[in-house]
Amino acid sequence: MRLFVGVEIPADIAADLYPLARGIKGLDAQTPQNMHITLKFIGNVDPGLAGEIDQALSKLAFTPFDLRVQGLDVFGSAQKIRIFWAGVAEQPLLHQLAARVESALRTVDDIPDIDMRKFTPHITLGRNRTAARATVEQAVADHGDIQSRSFTVDRFCLYESNATADGPEFRVVAAYDGSDIQNNPNATSPQSGDMPGDLSGDENLFNAVRLEEFQ
Repeated sequence: MRLFVGVEIPADIAADLYPLARGIKGLDAQTPQNMHITLKFIGNVDPGLAGEIDQALSKLAFTPFDLRVQGLDVFGSAQKIRIFWAGVAEQPLLHQLAARVESALRTVDDIPDIDMRKFTPHITLGRNRTAARATVEQAVADHGDIQSRSFTVDRFCLYESNATADGPEFRVVAAYDGSDIQNNPNATSPQSGDMPGDLSGDENLFNAVRLEEFQ
């Protein structure tokens, strides 16, 4: 199983972002249903370890927050652009959530491929095959002021990535909103100055999803 942890993007916002990459020749556009913000890439694990990861994430508490897509940029080198992406408006609680996810995953032994690079919040819009740098940079210049509506992040997800002939497909295998901590004496609660607020009375909390394969 190839896993990562991420935040979902509302369908209407993903649909609005899709044409930005779809219109660039030589770029493999990310389909709207695959768009997300990666909080932490985990890598390939066996099902038993996936169950331990699920349990660690279910103990994580966080405060829901608002987010907005804002701006465009690229990853790459001087020789070639690799990734065309959309950013998000500055939101400290997003960075705090990513840090808490990383801390939770550190409690799981023997995750072989976990990505320890610094968190850079972004939504991949396209992966470059043969697109000219000037073409991608022009798209950034033309649409660099893009902004979405504000949306609420009230859960985060464990995703499985599957390779297909048409590129990777991402599937949500478990979702977490902090509600598990109410009945879990071993839950990791927010520390003073970390995640403000009290989740116990939040009426918007979902019930975390569990799949049978993780049992």
